[in-house]
Amino acid sequence: MIKVFVLIVMIVLMVSGLLYDEMSPAQPLKPICVSDEDRVHIRAQVLAAVDDAFRDNVKHLFTGWLKDTTGQPGRAGTGLQASIVAYQRARFDALKWAPEACAK
Repeated sequence: MIKVFVLIVMIVLMVSGLLYDEMSPAQPLKPICVSDEDRVHIRAQVLAAVDDAFRDNVKHLFTGWLKDTTGQPGRAGTGLQASIVAYQRARFDALKWAPEACAK
């Protein structure tokens, strides 16, 4: 019984190893080019979405605090700190985004 189990585990590991080797890493999608106007518009939309998501997440954290006071305010504070870090990173990435400009 143990030999059968070990054999099955080894077969699963070998097959998963073969499948993993055949997979190529995903290539990030890049726009061919972006006009100056589109770049400004896209960046503004991304920043607005990040602001909305942050605001929604803070509301969610506070709602959780109201529903379950266990470990509060520490739990909410931990979640808020993680949210702030994610918000800052998302804004930084949006502001540094610089796709190739379209030739005129």
